Amino acid sequence: MKKFAIKSVAAAAGILVSGGVFAGTFTSTLRTFAAEGLSGTTAVTLPNMVYTMGVTRTTAQDFTVILTPPAGTAFSAGACAAGLPVQAGNGTVVVSQKRSSTTECAYEVDVTAATDTSTTLSFNNMALASHGLNVAGAAISMTIALKDLGETAFIDNVGSLTNTVANSASAMSLVAVADTNTITNVDDTRGPLFGFLPEGSASPDTADSAAAAFIIRNNPSGYVAADGTTAWDFRTANIGGNSILITVAGDFTGRASSGGFTASVNGNGTTAPAVTVTTNSVASFTVSAAALAASPANTTVTTTFNTAGTASLGVARTFGVAGTADYIVGTDGALSGALSTWWTWGANATQLMSPYMSTNPQYVTRFSLLNLGATSVGYTVQCYTEGSSVATNGAAGTLKAAGTTVLNAADVCSFSGAPRGAVLFTINAPINAIKGVYNIVDAATGANGFVPLTRPYAQGFTTE
Repeated sequence: MKKFAIKSVAAAAGILVSGGVFAGTFTSTLRTFAAEGLSGTTAVTLPNMVYTMGVTRTTAQDFTVILTPPAGTAFSAGACAAGLPVQAGNGTVVVSQKRSSTTECAYEVDVTAATDTSTTLSFNNMALASHGLNVAGAAISMTIALKDLGETAFIDNVGSLTNTVANSASAMSLVAVADTNTITNVDDTRGPLFGFLPEGSASPDTADSAAAAFIIRNNPSGYVAADGTTAWDFRTANIGGNSILITVAGDFTGRASSGGFTASVNGNGTTAPAVTVTTNSVASFTVSAAALAASPANTTVTTTFNTAGTASLGVARTFGVAGTADYIVGTDGALSGALSTWWTWGANATQLMSPYMSTNPQYVTRFSLLNLGATSVGYTVQCYTEGSSVATNGAAGTLKAAGTTVLNAADVCSFSGAPRGAVLFTINAPINAIKGVYNIVDAATGANGFVPLTRPYAQGFTTE
C-alpha cells in the first residue's frame, strides 16, 4: 500500500517511475546565418523551437516553462512576447507571460484539458539582440526547463534540455585552383623567353599574353540573413559598399607598359576593373558588388599578363591571389580560399647563372654544361658587369646531345674594363635535363675550383 501511495503522488506530479524515462524533447531546424551579413549586435531571428511533452498531464496540473539563451547573448526587446508558446496536439493550455528579461523568458502554462505525449509547445519568431554569429563557426544553443508553478522541481524531464538552434558560416570565398599551364617560350620570335608558348583550347595563353582565373562564390549554400528567412546575398547587401579588393602577388616585370596586367569579371555582365601594379610585386583591383552574379551563382574573374616582348620573362614565376571584402553590416575580412601558389609559370627552357666569372688570362676559366637529353639543344648568353665596364655577349651556340660541352669563359663574355662579371645562360631544354658548373684554374699553381651554376628567379638557391 505504501509503495502504491508513492506512485500515486509521483503520477500526480507528472513524473514517471518504476523504470520509466523522462521523454520530453526540445527540437528545432538548425538555421545557419551568413556571418558576413551580421555584426555582434545585429538582431537575428531564431528558428521556431518545439517542446514535445513527455508525460501526460491532467487538468490543473499547471507548470512553468523557462527559456534561456547562452551566456554572452541577449534576447531582443519583445522576444518573450513574440515567443509566447503556441500549443498543438491533444489537450488545451492557456499560456501567459510570467516574466521576461534579456536573459530569460518564463511562461505559466495552465492545463485546462488533459495533455499527452502528442502535445507540443512552439516558440516562434524569437530574436536575439546580441550574439556571436558574426564570427563564422559560432553556434547558439537555447535551454528550456519545465518546472512546477513554484519552480522548485523539474517536471517532464530530470533537468533542463539544450538544443543548438543556430550557427554561422562564411558565405563568401575564393576558389583558386592551381594553374600550371603557362609556359614561357624560349623560341619566341622576339627573343628567348620574351613571350609565351601558345596553348590549345584548355588554356587561354597566346604568344603575347597568359591568363589565369579564379572564382568568387557568393553564398552558394544559401545561408540566411538576419531575418532568418532570406538567403543572404553579397550583391544586394553591399550595393554601394567597397565590395571586394583582390590582390595578386608575384613578379610583374616584363609586362607591357599599357595594359600589362588586366582583369575581367564575368558575373552580372562582363566588366573590366582598373588594375594597379605596385613596385612590380602586387597587383590590386576592386570587384564591385554590382558586378557579381546573384547568389547562389559563381562569378569568374580572369587576370591576364601581357608581355612587352622586349626582355626575358624567365623560366619560373609564382603568383598568389587573395581577397578582402567590405561588408556594410559585418566586419571586413579576408575571403577564405586564398592561394599563394595559385598561378605558377614554367618554361620550355632552362636558365643557369653564375654571379661571378673571370676572363683574367692568369686563370683558365671555363663553363661545363651537361645535356642529359637525347638531342642537341641551342643556348644563348646574357652577360653582366660591374661599375662602368661594358659587357659583350658571346655568340649563341649548341650543347651536344647526351654529353658535356665545355666553353671558355672568354668566348662566353668579354668586358671592356675589369675582366670579371656574371653570366646567364638560357638553354632550350627542360630544367631537369641541364646541369652546369663554372671552373677556374690558376695557371701558375694548378689550384682549381668548381662552382655549380644556379637557377635564377624563385629558385635562386637551387644548385645544378
